[in-house]
Amino acid sequence: MIHPPGKTSFRRRKQSSTQDEDVSGEDPSGSPRARRRFGQNFLTDAGAISRIVAALAPQPEDNVLEIGPGRGALTESLLAAVPTVAAVEIDRDLAALLRSRYTDDRLQLIETDVLDVAFDTLSLGRPLVIAGNLPYNISKPVAMKLVVERRAVSRAVLMFQREVAQRLTATVGTGAYGPLTVLAGRAYRIERLFDLPPGAFHPRPRVVSTVTRWTPREEDALPESLLSPLRSVLRAAFARRRQTLQKNLRAALGGSDAQAVALLAQAGIEGTLRAEAVAPEGFVALARLWPA
Repeated sequence: MIHPPGKTSFRRRKQSSTQDEDVSGEDPSGSPRARRRFGQNFLTDAGAISRIVAALAPQPEDNVLEIGPGRGALTESLLAAVPTVAAVEIDRDLAALLRSRYTDDRLQLIETDVLDVAFDTLSLGRPLVIAGNLPYNISKPVAMKLVVERRAVSRAVLMFQREVAQRLTATVGTGAYGPLTVLAGRAYRIERLFDLPPGAFHPRPRVVSTVTRWTPREEDALPESLLSPLRSVLRAAFARRRQTLQKNLRAALGGSDAQAVALLAQAGIEGTLRAEAVAPEGFVALARLWPA
């Protein structure tokens, strides 16, 4: 077992998309059962696994990381393509199962929460090629982790709840468009590849899942110095979706209507608009002007 290689500030969300009991022990197949508190829904569809690996296109020289290997269905296919895979698994029973199947020189197992793993400690000059069937209860924090630690990522193929995938790829003016859309879209080109029904998993979730592919954008699309002010701008702009930008910015700026009007004018944005009507470039322009 590899110990956690660093800490980040992301937090796990205490929710689950299933209603299964959080039980230990084994199911009839002899494998550890899914745990509700970890939001586990194991991918069992062989065709879907093949499509995920094909979309990731791992090469023998790639530095492959799997998030949440579970019972190892996707792991097995990844190891057929590359000599070594690193995998982050929080469930001690599943980690023990994986250690019983694979030697350390093939599967480098990190037994911890992925939100506590610093990607740059794993990349070591070789950006990560990431795959994962993400537990629904940490999908949005993991998406933000990919944005913040994007310099350590070469590409990724990840599965999300369909509603989260819709937010990641939403267009301006739609209800799904929001801070996650802007931040992830500035850091990556995100493609929705295909949907998977509940029957592709065990236990069956109550939602449809979507497989997405993430390809990093150029550095100047989201400079490191812009990330923090952009997050602040988005937090302020979307604080009350039914309010206008001018009112939301005024509240964030301590009630200064004049400052809000001036910022919006400098950014070339109409203050009577709601946040969902502003393109990502508008928020970037605001972020460049945002007071420290």
